[in-house]
Amino acid sequence: MARIRWDHPDAFDHVLLVGTADARFRADLLDRAGRVPGRDPGTRRARGRHHPRFKVLAAASPAEVRRRCGPSVTVVAVDLGIRRGSALELIRALRDTRPELPILALARAAPASEAIAAVMAGADFFHACAGGECAGVERALERAIDRRRLIDLIERAEAQMEEARGKLAQLSGELAVAVPGFRPLTARGDVLPFREAARRYLLAAAQLFERDARGLAKALGVSYFALRRLLARYEVPYPGARSRKHGTPRG
Repeated sequence: MARIRWDHPDAFDHVLLVGTADARFRADLLDRAGRVPGRDPGTRRARGRHHPRFKVLAAASPAEVRRRCGPSVTVVAVDLGIRRGSALELIRALRDTRPELPILALARAAPASEAIAAVMAGADFFHACAGGECAGVERALERAIDRRRLIDLIERAEAQMEEARGKLAQLSGELAVAVPGFRPLTARGDVLPFREAARRYLLAAAQLFERDARGLAKALGVSYFALRRLLARYEVPYPGARSRKHGTPRG
């Protein structure tokens, strides 16, 4: 198959490192990955131009994979049949040193146990290749990239949430010191939506000023007529008015 003529071949979205000792397998992987069109328009030089998604590097052994997997490498594909070392140990080492790195495990005619072992070792996705070819590896690479991106996003969000909880606990403790008798809010359920909080406040106030609507209006700082609208808005029963003459409720 003829090579693609990219408008801008020096631009790329990812640096892919392929680890396999099989020359035919490696050539097929490099060819397939090298044909994937770029997606990221963020680079000025690449914006509006046709460029490859992957800049592809190759390594023939676990030791060479470790050596070549520098900060510029953004995704790795590891052949589980790689020689001169254990592929699973390599995946574990990459995951330990580069937690954010997408890792795709590849195998030819591999049993399900190999896929499970690879994922347990730290691979983000597994792809089975038939013979010396690896059709569909392009989609598998994207799955590995997407899964690692989502995992990283969740982990960062959880870390930020824990940090926020710690700061909130500290501020609540300081508030408790500043306001004697204040009980800090400790759970999400302790915080009521504004409408419900306002309704409960008005309900308690109406009970406190039972049969004294004018007194309630004065305490709330609103007019007698505005009180009616306010209580109706929050569905709070209107307190009965007292008879000025007899001090009994009007019918």
